[in-house]
Amino acid sequence: MWCRWNFRSSAVPSILLGAMAYQALKGAGSQEPEVPLGLVEPQSEAERQALEQNSAVVLKAMINAAKADGKIDQGEIKRIVGKLKETGMAEEGQQYVMAEMQKPIDTLSLVAAAKGRPALAAQIYAASLLAIEVDTPAEKKYLDQLAVGLGLQPEVAQRIHDMVGLGQNG
Repeated sequence: MWCRWNFRSSAVPSILLGAMAYQALKGAGSQEPEVPLGLVEPQSEAERQALEQNSAVVLKAMINAAKADGKIDQGEIKRIVGKLKETGMAEEGQQYVMAEMQKPIDTLSLVAAAKGRPALAAQIYAASLLAIEVDTPAEKKYLDQLAVGLGLQPEVAQRIHDMVGLGQNG
């Protein structure tokens, strides 16, 4: 079961990650990318639910990335919980995140969620990159494998790295 929070609390990260994904896909020479949910107001209940589901996947991606080097350090916990507090996530949601941090790493579910959805794949990658300091070989390897698993073109991953300010990916 994933954590539910309202659209308003997930709007800010959805807008940021959606904008990054859109620009990375567009700038990498891809065909005109689909505008990610979160950059436009949901027009139906189905779109609201899809946005909420995407937000949950992105949240899991951040948690997964923090586990990439085999441990979640205090800085990573503070960074993730801090971002959630900024969005107005309730205490219940924060407890959910802490419980998710105790679970084993699960990259396959992220890859499956993004299959055939390049905008979501780029958002997952961007969220993963923002969640951690890429300061170990294990974290770099995780991100490289995640990009491949998500089917991101190297140019897209590089553009996301550039937007985050991490420069050369590789």
